[in-house]
Amino acid sequence: MNNLVESFIPGRVRLRSSLLKSPAAPLILAAFEDLPGVRSVELNRLTGSLLLRYDAAVLTAERLMPALPLLEQIKALEREAPAPARTERLRALLEQLRALIGGETFFF
Repeated sequence: MNNLVESFIPGRVRLRSSLLKSPAAPLILAAFEDLPGVRSVELNRLTGSLLLRYDAAVLTAERLMPALPLLEQIKALEREAPAPARTERLRALLEQLRALIGGETFFF
């Protein structure tokens, strides 16, 4: 499995992707920063990782689990060459992710 989620424990998720080393990294960071229950988001562009700390009582497993297919679609974008079309697909997936997890839309 080509998984974006490297590690997960309630209250803490680490994502890893070459997209987090790219110019698209701020889009991914912004998509998670102000979700309800998020305490902190730390981006490390050198290693291509994002550490998300959140309140597990607010962002429950029931809210997070449906997002896994979207995270896989985001990870699959790594195989595409950097281009405006890839960035637009990433934006659309991040919009869906925010709507699914946060219950709101977010415009970049």
